[in-house]
Amino acid sequence: MSSSPLISQLEEMGFSIQQAESAVNIGKSNNLEQAIDWIVAHGEETTSEQQQQQPVLTLNDSTTNNATASSTTTEQKPEANSLKCDECGKLLKDADAATFHATKTNHSSFSECTETVKPLTDEEREEMKKKLSERIKMRRAEIAKQEEEKELDRERKRINDGKELGKIKAKKEEDDMKKLAAERKREKEEARLAKERVIEQIARDRADKAAKAKAEQSGNLVEEKPRPEHFATPPVHKSYDECTIQIRLPDGSSVRENFKVTDKFDKVLEWLKDIRKSSTTRPFMLFQTFPKKEYQDTDRYKTLEDLQLVPSSSLHLKELTQFQT
Repeated sequence: MSSSPLISQLEEMGFSIQQAESAVNIGKSNNLEQAIDWIVAHGEETTSEQQQQQPVLTLNDSTTNNATASSTTTEQKPEANSLKCDECGKLLKDADAATFHATKTNHSSFSECTETVKPLTDEEREEMKKKLSERIKMRRAEIAKQEEEKELDRERKRINDGKELGKIKAKKEEDDMKKLAAERKREKEEARLAKERVIEQIARDRADKAAKAKAEQSGNLVEEKPRPEHFATPPVHKSYDECTIQIRLPDGSSVRENFKVTDKFDKVLEWLKDIRKSSTTRPFMLFQTFPKKEYQDTDRYKTLEDLQLVPSSSLHLKELTQFQT
């Protein structure tokens, strides 16, 4: 099969490979309309060089008997002007046309015929061209509908993929927030217990001092009983290599990124500039609501650990006007 796009189009419309190749190679057609005009004008004609499969043509018994009788009798046989398909009755111009018909229909029985294949009249050609034009329109409409359905399928797939990606992203954000909340709760609990131990130690020390002072005033020295010493246990500080910074944007959305604890605060600012450059270049500042703190230029070169943003922190971004910069 030829790789010519025009031949492929003709085949898709129902023409045979012989008709398509003849229209392109013999008719020198450069487009679909020229090729159809050539096929209509030449009917069933095709070249023997382009016939890739040649079914065996079988003449019926009457034709064979006539051929045998012609060798034994002097009776003049009428001249055959065409071939006729015994299976469908179609008149064919010559053996090449019969071969093409056999290839197209799988019919294999033909008889010689004295009838002459009449060429198409102008009206018949116009009618055939009209039918072919309708076929072209229908085929193009089918292709357009198929492409539209494919595009709808692709769009549905993009939407579904986007939804799945959104679900995965939302789930990750939710898990990160839960992890962050659990970490903060654990740190607060450790700090509360340490504070209680300090308060208890201070209360015991005061009670001991008061009892000792009272005994001295009454002249009865109370021998101090050794008691176990209680030392306030400082909160356990874990060592972190990374920290998570969440930034709440003015539109209510948030972005999150992981940094090394040794990264400078300037790296956070540069990261924000980079993700905002597609929408705005307005200057901005960062602040924390609890404990309340606004970050200044002097903080740019401090590490995230020095700014106590480890292991995770939530900051807010505020856009500045030209008068505030």
